[in-house]
Amino acid sequence: MRYNNYHKHDHKGNGKQPDTITKEIDYCKRAVELGHTTYFTCNHGFQGDVFTSYSLCQEYGLKLIINAEVYYVENRYEKDRKNYHLTITAKNDEGVRELNDILSESNITGIYYKNRIDDELLFGLNPNNVIITTACCGGRLRDEEGLDGWLIKMKNHFKDNFLLEVQSHIHPYQANYNKKVIEKSVKHNIKIIHANDSHYIYPSDAVYRDLFLESKGIVYDEEEGFILDYPDSDEILRRYKEQGVLTEKQMIEALNNTLIFDECEELNIINFDIKLPPVSENPNK
Repeated sequence: MRYNNYHKHDHKGNGKQPDTITKEIDYCKRAVELGHTTYFTCNHGFQGDVFTSYSLCQEYGLKLIINAEVYYVENRYEKDRKNYHLTITAKNDEGVRELNDILSESNITGIYYKNRIDDELLFGLNPNNVIITTACCGGRLRDEEGLDGWLIKMKNHFKDNFLLEVQSHIHPYQANYNKKVIEKSVKHNIKIIHANDSHYIYPSDAVYRDLFLESKGIVYDEEEGFILDYPDSDEILRRYKEQGVLTEKQMIEALNNTLIFDECEELNIINFDIKLPPVSENPNK
């Protein structure tokens, strides 16, 4: 069963606090191995190394799709360290430009420990140009206050291009989070979508990531016991069954709903022209 692994991270992501050593080429090789047709640039706070990704997609016969896991707050001018994760995926060239714009602005006016986007930037996006998902357990659904109003606002603006993310980690925290996702999905008639939140390719790779994080003095307590790999669909379904939250119908729907990314267009915005800023209108200077 084919699905799109739209939520992943590689070694170039999260520059201030790295969380994986897996390279883009590892994801491309795994995608081909599983018969997948897409590669996503997804990284924390920025849209990844687009040019390396483009070259690899050309080599491995994959469709390049630009996206990012952003840090979201209601007001980016407030000095509050709390933020929520969202994934934003560009459906076309214009979507790439819009994603570039809001991420650039997040690094100019949204910096407070993280480069944050807010309601002004998020709801300024054209809903026809992007797909939004609620990301991991660090997403907006972890906070009940004002949640229903926010979900309604998101659905009204982005319509079918807004989905609620579930993950198959066999862990009580993820299980309880998924229960909340299912509850809100039914209440507001918003589709669910499966995500791996991949940080490595195979479960056995976790030890190398752990050693890397240990060497940096980094600990992610909230991910303890999670398997952040890039599994095939049979393994994903097995994990959901062991997790015991989703019905079999919901598991299949969540995986099938990742095929929404098949709607993403081939990109024409990427080229390798040398781009130098103008220094002076006088050619003698």
